[in-house]
Amino acid sequence: MEKQPPIHASAVPASGEPPSVTPMSAHPGRRSIATRWGERIGHASATFGAATSRIATSEHAHQPLDEIRAIRVARLRLLGTAASMLMAFGAVGAGALPVLQNPAQGERVVGFLLRVQQGSMTIAMIGMVALTLCWLALGYYALGRSFRGRPLPTLRRLELDRIIATWAIPLAVAPPMFSKDVYSYLAHGAMAEVLGDPYSLGPVAALGVDHPLTINVPTMWRETANQYGPAFLAIERFVFEITGDNVVAGLAIHRIFAVLGIIAMAWAIPRLARRCGVSDVAALWLGVGNPLVLFHLVSGIHSESVMLGFLGVGLVAVLRATDHLGPWGAREYALFVAGTVLVTAAAMVKLPVAVALGFVGIALARRLGTSWGAFLRAVGVMAVLSIATTLIAMAVTDSGFGWLTKLGAATAVRSWLSLPTAFGVIVGALGQILGLGDHTEQVLAITQTGGMLVAGLWTLWLLWVVWKGHLHPLGGMGLALLGIVLMFPVVQPWYALWAMVPLAAWVSAWRFRLLVIAYSALLACFVLPPGYGPPPAVTIGAWVATVIVLAIGILLCAWRPGYLRLDRIAQGGGSARAREDIPSTA
Repeated sequence: MEKQPPIHASAVPASGEPPSVTPMSAHPGRRSIATRWGERIGHASATFGAATSRIATSEHAHQPLDEIRAIRVARLRLLGTAASMLMAFGAVGAGALPVLQNPAQGERVVGFLLRVQQGSMTIAMIGMVALTLCWLALGYYALGRSFRGRPLPTLRRLELDRIIATWAIPLAVAPPMFSKDVYSYLAHGAMAEVLGDPYSLGPVAALGVDHPLTINVPTMWRETANQYGPAFLAIERFVFEITGDNVVAGLAIHRIFAVLGIIAMAWAIPRLARRCGVSDVAALWLGVGNPLVLFHLVSGIHSESVMLGFLGVGLVAVLRATDHLGPWGAREYALFVAGTVLVTAAAMVKLPVAVALGFVGIALARRLGTSWGAFLRAVGVMAVLSIATTLIAMAVTDSGFGWLTKLGAATAVRSWLSLPTAFGVIVGALGQILGLGDHTEQVLAITQTGGMLVAGLWTLWLLWVVWKGHLHPLGGMGLALLGIVLMFPVVQPWYALWAMVPLAAWVSAWRFRLLVIAYSALLACFVLPPGYGPPPAVTIGAWVATVIVLAIGILLCAWRPGYLRLDRIAQGGGSARAREDIPSTA
């Protein structure tokens, strides 16, 4: 193999200036148009690499927490666990509950929560907001830097693992919340057993309107065919073969798969972060401890948990192979093949993640060399591995090619989180106000198509920048997925995790992290626990009660400085009563 120039998390000279581009002709006055454009693109690529290097710098190791800060972290852990338990308790009456086979229905004690939906939802929302606040407070001890960039002690990786686990366990044993998509998963498994083409019909047409699994599917999805690839179809079919029409057992097994996916994420993200020179604790806090993960992957049981688990483990294996300095042996070949298979499996859960295969191919191409011949060899290897994996999965699941055409099935939903969709709806509304008629559908077709075109061009540009060695493959992949999420016709709050997982392991800039933190905290509370919009009076009342209760709780904690102002005590301030709150370690 030809020796390649190294790719670092920040591929820019120490001076901070963009790498120079060597002219391709010795006679500047006789350069062709292609030569001049090549130089311009090369300079733009180098400049872009220099700009992105500012958000992906190496982080230094920090001191461990002292006794005072360790006590505060322990209290945050307890408060977060209590908040998670409140969510689990409220989910019994205000979660995304099944219409049929609800175990709480008819029970005297537990069933009472079903009859007081506003109270149950208030309990769940108090826990939801409180857990989000605990996550934000924990970030002070995970990121290792203050708002002004001053280094701070950080908690240990093992301690963060325990905190995330204790926050997640109550949600993992509670009824699902925030989405009823899991009931569609159960119906898809049954459809795969009765249909020759599992992507041809929706639950009503395939199973019948009176089937118990169809009744639990949200009305807007009862006529919609399966939208997930063969890898997730295999899981859906496996669950149905074990549980049949038993909804509770099906939910439990789907959640087991979701938790396994999240455990794989928690294993992969710190390893990817260390490879990019980023704090593994900060990456784990942002990528796995995130409320979007706890609420929508653990509690909501979304397919992203399996997808991101495949993606994370696959990337670790691929980068271990491509970053190997010496000649490849059997271990490196096995790692690369296994990693590519896992990344392909992630794309066979949700197709947009297939762009990750492009960046894996570029990493292989740079390992082989920097010539176009090396590039073509890498393309051939990736095509063989990904196509073979896909064909095998399709043969095992009898899925056919229908899943490739169902990507736009969810576009019937008008999501305000999607930039093209929001812009199209606003333009259509303005047209109606101006008396031009209702042309919203036509405008949406233009804006959504334009958004996907922009995302495609953005991805091609990032592939080129990574190929030229100005950007790390993991950073290019994260930025490409971020562009796809922003330009996708339909965006749900948890879609941001597509990009957040690779970016959490690559980005270290405080400003970028602050944007991600704000987005996560706001959208974590964007979706209500039932997964749909209850009557306005119920929603408003629950929010008012939540704000009042949390305001009182924050005031009480502020009145007891031992909970929220331990740093002040460590510096010699605070009251004697606050010092008494700190247990002795003697």
